[in-house]
Amino acid sequence: MSLIERIASYDNLYYAFKECSRGKRNKDGFRRYLPRHSENIKSLELEISKTKNYNWGVYREFSVYDPKRRLVMAAPFKDRIVHTAIYRVIEPIIDKTLGTRTFACRQGMGNKKAAQRLSKQLQLMGKNRYCIKLDAKKYFESINHENLLKKMMAKLPDDSLQHILVSLITSHPVYRARERGIPIGNLTSQLFANFYLSEVDQLACRELQLDFNEDKFESHAGYLRYMDDIVILSNSKEKSIQVANLLVEYAEGELGLSIPNNKYVVLAHDPVPFLGYVHDEKGYRILTRNERRYVKKLKRMTAQGKSLSQKAMVIQSFEAWRNLF
Repeated sequence: MSLIERIASYDNLYYAFKECSRGKRNKDGFRRYLPRHSENIKSLELEISKTKNYNWGVYREFSVYDPKRRLVMAAPFKDRIVHTAIYRVIEPIIDKTLGTRTFACRQGMGNKKAAQRLSKQLQLMGKNRYCIKLDAKKYFESINHENLLKKMMAKLPDDSLQHILVSLITSHPVYRARERGIPIGNLTSQLFANFYLSEVDQLACRELQLDFNEDKFESHAGYLRYMDDIVILSNSKEKSIQVANLLVEYAEGELGLSIPNNKYVVLAHDPVPFLGYVHDEKGYRILTRNERRYVKKLKRMTAQGKSLSQKAMVIQSFEAWRNLF
């Protein structure tokens, strides 16, 4: 069975519908779709099977601040079912190509595992380390459509997804006109964005003499990535700088990304801010700004008259996050 046939199967679309429905019972999109969901899913099956494609709808756009402003593009509920159906089929294939040193949006990984990994690596290396952090400017907006599609198709076992991936990657009209950029908010965008930098991971591991496929702790060097947030560690200043420059050159030359000077941060032996924590060889602490946000949230809930049980849930969540290990 080809990949497009697996995506278009009624069972796959139905399970995608069930996944998209979690936590959405009170949302208008779900409520409109539910009464005739069987017929609607059958219609999706027929459309994708016949055309090998899908007619994407219009995004709803809004901003979030976490902590900086990000423009989120929410697809209609029907489209999210198709995103999830595609993801269910290709994610296991793509995930196998990502190695063990990238942590974003992966089963069994996540930001807490990434922060734990960095903390242990710094404790292992002690003061004998030189750290450089890299971060792409407007990463999601900068992903080149042609590059992404070519790299994605090279990893898939057949070419049956050519049309639907092209239409998905170019589904936002502004990004389609620019020929670069994927919407923050799509489940598939998270997978695509994580995959897009996997060649950078391979290059870093090769240069630092680290195993790409096994997450072994080495005392001479370390490397990890959370989406486009990259940490390079070496017991040699020259090696850290050499590897960082190679990664920047590759990301800008081959992938069309931008890593300007303000995104090239030399931390050397200083503490390393990463994913809401500050790490060094002695341990970690949470960023002060995150503590302030937590306190403000509790004060806001008190002013809004929220119950003790509601505030207790926030406190419990924060404490679980604060205690990294």
